[in-house]
Parts: sequence; structure tokens; C-alpha cells
Amino acid sequence: MTKYLSILLLILVVAGIAIPVGAQDTTEITFWTFVDIHADYMQQRAEEWNAANPDRQIELVPTVIGYQEMHDTLLLNLLSGTGAPDMVDIEFYKWNPFLKGDIQFHPLNDIVDPVIDTLVASRMVYQRDGQIYGIDYHVGTFVMFYNTEILEEAGVDVNSIVTWDDYIAAGQAVTNENRHMAAIETIGNCFPLRALMLQKGGGTYDADGNFIIESEANVEALQFYDDLVNEYGIAAVTPGGQVHDPATYEAFVNGDFASLWMPQWYMTRFYEFMPDLEDKMVVRAMPVFDEEGTFSTGQGGGTGTAITNQIPDDELQLAKDFLAFAKLTYEAGIKIWTDLGFDPIITPVYEDPALSEPNTYFEDENVMAVIEGMFPTMAPDYAGELVPDATIFGSTICGPVIEDGADPAESLANLSAELLAGAE
Repeated sequence: MTKYLSILLLILVVAGIAIPVGAQDTTEITFWTFVDIHADYMQQRAEEWNAANPDRQIELVPTVIGYQEMHDTLLLNLLSGTGAPDMVDIEFYKWNPFLKGDIQFHPLNDIVDPVIDTLVASRMVYQRDGQIYGIDYHVGTFVMFYNTEILEEAGVDVNSIVTWDDYIAAGQAVTNENRHMAAIETIGNCFPLRALMLQKGGGTYDADGNFIIESEANVEALQFYDDLVNEYGIAAVTPGGQVHDPATYEAFVNGDFASLWMPQWYMTRFYEFMPDLEDKMVVRAMPVFDEEGTFSTGQGGGTGTAITNQIPDDELQLAKDFLAFAKLTYEAGIKIWTDLGFDPIITPVYEDPALSEPNTYFEDENVMAVIEGMFPTMAPDYAGELVPDATIFGSTICGPVIEDGADPAESLANLSAELLAGAE
């Protein structure tokens, strides 16, 4: 039967007759992710791919698995040589084990190199020895989210907050026995602290590749983070210890917090989990430590999509071409903003009108204009082998310092010694 169907399709092609999509061979591509909206996004791109490529049809089969379970299962299945998907999302802080020893992914340089000049260089971090193994969704620009209803009740003009001194003053006007200016994290990645470290000129590595986690800049940032809670009294640890806890969403809806700073992709959490705050929230640049300082930084997390070495050889090129279609084209850059709400890594699209549309959730403002306005003063962030390990410091650094009074300098020095010893 298959033989006769192939002959019939050949006759139709020769005769110039359109072939119904359902009559053609379809290649199944399995895809694992830990984020529902990533699965939805890739499924939508698959539908567009099929419409544009009638002779190269795919059936994307996405599976959404819990964050920790997915990464643990993936590592085990890759090491065992069976059970891994064709394509997979790997979160930035989980990449390090996958780039050690024999790498179980296919290099993607052949689809990245033709467009490399159009991509944000700092997001090309999923690589080893010049080989690129993952493609990100976004830049991860840190921004501040403010509840203007709360600020206005306290007599604070959100646009008057430029420096961290301004922020502290506003926080003292806002904070009372029922409410705090800022929600901060003490477990997990401790994203807010990472932003402060980079603003101060610290981070994990410097431009020369030196590991600087115990640098004076990082100590100052950690001390400031602690001071917001224990000296100025304007910040409090969010319920559950991190801003992705459902209790945090409830606290924001209840008006327990007036602001937080997180990577830009956190916008999607407002849409999905805090719809009641529509028209009450705005996005603004991070406050600066001085007028000449940096407004923001990138590298707020990230997710690199990879193709595993367990994909059948005859399906590899199709999977690569689809991945490029979904994450590296101009059209993909627009969709990443309009469909996902993420700041894309494809730089030419920032001039496209689609990225400047008013955001109905955030008071009909042009959010991209705020984000793009920070680009000239972005704090640099340098990659290195220990970045994923060094930035999951919530329980070892943030919690002990803020909640138990541990010394910032000593805590960072101990972390540095531990990580360097483990890398030897």
C-alpha cells in the first residue's frame, strides 16, 4: 500500500497538483520542557512550520515535566543512552552538568553561525570549546515592577524613583505593619541579589575570566540586600522564600508588597497568576546606586533549547531547521515578544513596531521602550564554568545572611572556596 501511495504522490507532484498535507509523511519530534508556555510557543511554531513547509511536515510532541524532575530524568536518560527526547529545554542554572565529559547534544553552530551577528552575544552561553549546544528564548533584562495604586496612596510618584536612595525613601513612605515596599528571595536562585551584584560591578566572573564571587562589589551588594530588610525595614522575605511560590502571587494581589525586581520574563507571571493586578502595575528601569551607574543587567536566568544525540540521524537536520525557524528568525523574535512576552535575543526586531504596542496589562504603556532604554547602560555579565553553581546561592547565602545574621563577606568567601575546591 505504501508503495502505491508513493507512486501516486509522485504522479501528483509531476502533474503540478497540490498534495494535501495529511497525505504526506510526517516526522515526529519529541520535546521536553518544564514551562507550559514554552510548550505552547513551540507548538504554535510547529503549526506555522507545517504551513510553510508542506514537504517537510513535523508532529511536535511536547511534554511538560516539573523543573527538578525533568532535569534529573534527562541527565539519567542521556547517560544511560535511552529515553531522552529529541529536543529539550534546559534551564540556565542546570546546564553545567550537561556540558561536562562527553556532551550528549548535537552542536548547533551550523544554524547559529549564519545569524550570529544579529544575536545578543551574552546569551550565547550554552557552549563548550566553541561548540554551541543550546539556543535561548530571551535576554532576561532585569526590571522593576511597581504597583502604582499602592505608591499613589502613599504619595509616591513612580517616575521620581531613579536611584536606590529614592527607592528607600519611597519604601519608607509605603511600608507599614501590613505592607512592605519590596518582596525579596532567600532560597533558590535568589534573583534579586544577582541583579544587585552585577549593578555593583560584581558577578561571578570578570572580563579576564577570573572567578570573583567573593569580590568587594558582591559583598557590598549582599550587605545592601540585607540592609533593605534589617536596617531600612522596607523589604520582607516573600512567602515561601521565592517569588515563584503561589503564596507570593496571592500576597501581591492582596497588596502586601508594592514592588519587586526580576528579569523581564517575570511579566508572564503577572498575566498568568495575578490577573487581578491588571492596570495597577508598571514596568520601570532598575534604580541605580548613583546617577552614573548601570540601570540594569541581563542574564536573568534563561533556557537553552538543545537537540539530544538520541534523535534518529535522518531526523536531525529537520529538527535543526525547525529549531532555527522557532528561535532564530526575525519572525521568531517578534513572536517571542508577542506570544511569550520575553525580550528576544534577535536584535533587529527591536525596531519593529510590533514590539512597541501598548501593553494592556501594564497600564497601556510601551514596555519595550522601557527595556530598550536600559540597553546602553547594561551591566556586563561574564560567563564561566561555575556560573550555574555559583548563582544558586539562596539557601547558602541569602537565607543565612538575612534571616540568621551571617556575615556577608565570610559567607561569600566560604562559597568561593567550596566551589573552587569542587572544580579542581
